[in-house]
Amino acid sequence: MPAPRTKIFRIFVSLQKVIGRAEVEFQAKFTLTLPVVTAFFCPFYYAIIYNVHPVLAGIARNERVASAYIFMGPPGPEKAAAAREFAESLGTRKVDLVVLKPEKTTIKIEQIREIQQVVRYGPTASPKLFAIIEEADKLTPEASASFLKTLEEPPPGVVFILLVERDDRLPNTILSRCQRIIFGEGPKAGSNPDFAPYRLDLKAARKKNVLELLDFSARLEKEKERLEELLYDLAFFAHEELRDVGLSRIMLDATKNIKRYVSAKLALDAACLKMSASGGQE
Repeated sequence: MPAPRTKIFRIFVSLQKVIGRAEVEFQAKFTLTLPVVTAFFCPFYYAIIYNVHPVLAGIARNERVASAYIFMGPPGPEKAAAAREFAESLGTRKVDLVVLKPEKTTIKIEQIREIQQVVRYGPTASPKLFAIIEEADKLTPEASASFLKTLEEPPPGVVFILLVERDDRLPNTILSRCQRIIFGEGPKAGSNPDFAPYRLDLKAARKKNVLELLDFSARLEKEKERLEELLYDLAFFAHEELRDVGLSRIMLDATKNIKRYVSAKLALDAACLKMSASGGQE
């Protein structure tokens, strides 16, 4: 007997044959690609079939695509793969998908000028042109200043996606012009069952007293070998499941502080105490 996911896939294959991959006229007013139709009517199945981050699936469903995004999360191929899948889900073809990577250790102003020329006139064969900048936190100051000018006046139909491990290395002028999408460790954040008790503790953190929060900090510190993975997981959980941006930011700040060679104990104690001090959502 076919698995449920296989059945779902077959349904949408049949749908593709009926309406075609290219375009669907909806009430004779809107031109929609099949992925957008799928996202609108069946967002859950859309996320499964197209393997898109749930937040991005919602963006596609509402057709409210911003001009710039920051995909932030731990090292690995997940962010780059999600960027490509997001572009493809919106009907972007290879000719309108541009990827920029650092040359050796930095992204130089010459590279930014090249990509500015490429995106200048927008997409050629797709609804959107996507420019993916990998390791965007390696932009030189000159490159950042040049790129900012493009973000201030983005070309029509162009979407920039900046992939970063940490956002504190990007200028605030760039951060303020991008929407942030947080990625956890691995293909599905929250899939590690070992982290479930920590997620429950984080969920109740706003109601804990100081001693309980310090105890939570001490237990987090014991996860030395996978502390970074755990903190990213909790940040993602707070942002996507709890819808608590403040808690998510606290977890990300703790990760940054530890990477700056601050004592893990001090960074975690400060983060947990901040949960108590901040009270409700930030």
